[in-house]
Amino acid sequence: MALSLVKNVTKIVIGGGALYVTYDQGIWGEGSQSTKALTRLSGQLVAKQPPYVKERLGDVQVPSTEQMAENARNTWNSGVMKVCSGLSAAPAFVGKYSEKATTSLALFIRQNLHPNVGK
Repeated sequence: MALSLVKNVTKIVIGGGALYVTYDQGIWGEGSQSTKALTRLSGQLVAKQPPYVKERLGDVQVPSTEQMAENARNTWNSGVMKVCSGLSAAPAFVGKYSEKATTSLALFIRQNLHPNVGK
């Protein structure tokens, strides 16, 4: 029981910390704030590469900072779109599965708890 409590508290703390950091960075603010946060993030994604990276990678082409920033923007937008579409589909999803659960529960009760009902 104590282990379960520790696990759940840890999950809540990690989730709350992630929410706090994203709020602090301005991601949940107005559009201009989230654009600035994205610009900061894309600038930090690919810093200047140290010389030994070229030695270790050899002929492998490392994307430029601009390419990485563009990829981050595209990924950001597709992520936002997927979250919004998931949220818009949630009521139908919940309705469908709550109806299925209700039907299954009623069938279970009829078969196991009241076996003589309906005979």
